[in-house]
Amino acid sequence: SNTNLIAWGERLLSLYEAGLPCAIDPETLECKTPEGDSLGGALGTPGAAFVSTGVLPAALERALGVGGWAFTAHPHIDPHSDRLCGWAWQSVPGQSKIRLRLFEWGRDWTLLATRDAELLDCQTAPHDFGVTESAYVFVQNRMDLSPLPFVAGVRGAGECLVSRPDLPVQVVVVPRDPALPVRAVNGPTKSFEIHTALAHDGPASGPGGAQGDGWQTVYSAGWDELAAGSFLGEWGASEPFDFELATALSPDFQNIPATLLWRYEVNAALGEVRRRVAPGAEGCCIDHPHVNPRFEGSAECRFVFASVSNELPRSGPPCGYVKVDVKAGTRAVWWAGNRTFCEEPVIVPKADGTEEDDVWLLGIACDHTVNDKGGESSLLILDGARLADGPVARVWLGERLPHGLHGCFTSARES
Repeated sequence: SNTNLIAWGERLLSLYEAGLPCAIDPETLECKTPEGDSLGGALGTPGAAFVSTGVLPAALERALGVGGWAFTAHPHIDPHSDRLCGWAWQSVPGQSKIRLRLFEWGRDWTLLATRDAELLDCQTAPHDFGVTESAYVFVQNRMDLSPLPFVAGVRGAGECLVSRPDLPVQVVVVPRDPALPVRAVNGPTKSFEIHTALAHDGPASGPGGAQGDGWQTVYSAGWDELAAGSFLGEWGASEPFDFELATALSPDFQNIPATLLWRYEVNAALGEVRRRVAPGAEGCCIDHPHVNPRFEGSAECRFVFASVSNELPRSGPPCGYVKVDVKAGTRAVWWAGNRTFCEEPVIVPKADGTEEDDVWLLGIACDHTVNDKGGESSLLILDGARLADGPVARVWLGERLPHGLHGCFTSARES
């Protein structure tokens, strides 16, 4: 369990998208629930495989060790209702569908809302989602699953995924009102979406936005192209060099798709999806996009912060941070410098902030020009209102940390 962390309701949870959360001691980082945390029973019985026959009663499935639920690594906090919104998933391979169970918790972990949904003609669970004031929005990638090599122990689970660029992604709108129907709309082909920065009700207000009612908008980090064949096959491929290398190069960024910030506009009633690179992010290879948490789910939100690799766009390691104004179609960039690599930004609203970009951007960077070129990590703090000016503070950590994934921030008064 090491994909993400969430601090909520005086608890710290470590999250993994293919299993149950683990409760973590915030002082020692000790895992307090090694068998998994069912979040008060909402996620069923720990230890049960997150697969269902689709036909047997739940009690019989539990007796067989199946019928469990895995929890997303990307829950979102809705600032409008002050609720933690998350979802669990369960595969029904015999019916080629994924069951979803969506939850909303209060600060005291009271379960305030639930609803069920299904992703049809689907063999793999989504990675992230967006939360608007009225709906949950999923951009579902299209892949096939070949489970036999995994069952035989000759391949990992990820190696058994087969990309399907010939099929359109599905944008699935799940109303938060359980009385309203779930709707799925086909989007573009050759697409693969990863992380959701923002979703809101209504059309985009930036350049080229749709007109009229019934629209929802999603900003997502996704590849510029999805190749057919084994998923992530490009990550293991490397072109030969005409000289000897001291160590193998993996991944070879020449073969990996660039990750861009995309804007989706979906009108489920009309069955229409519009996709384009977000205004201001043209030619910019980014990942791990985030917004001011106070503006999540708001159509007024205009600034997306992300790690940035280059402005070519070509795939590459993250070397700085970018602030994209999706309404004005502009951006500000700060580059960390030669041989320094940056990780995901964590966006922290200023205590006395009144403007949307009154935030601190926190990020871990590793500088490989120090400590005999072995590298040393540091915590960077940038002012979101003046991102291009660079860090206002830098805390050296005395060692090189392994490159991480996701994280969170909580103040002393919230912990």
